[in-house]
Amino acid sequence: MAKPPKDHVKKHLDKRGIDPATLSDSVIDALNAFTEEELKRVDDLGTALTNDPISPASKVSAVH
Repeated sequence: MAKPPKDHVKKHLDKRGIDPATLSDSVIDALNAFTEEELKRVDDLGTALTNDPISPASKVSAVH
């Protein structure tokens, strides 16, 4: 059985059409470690990177 996401993580995933059961426990653990405000900031970063004209590899590198 997959680990359950916290309520704010479940809302975040539902908004994106992602079934939490399809994610690994390590991803759920990482998402659950974020507070609701932190997850919003990560979401804002994702939006900014999606709209940025740099390569996908550069986008991933910018996060790490």
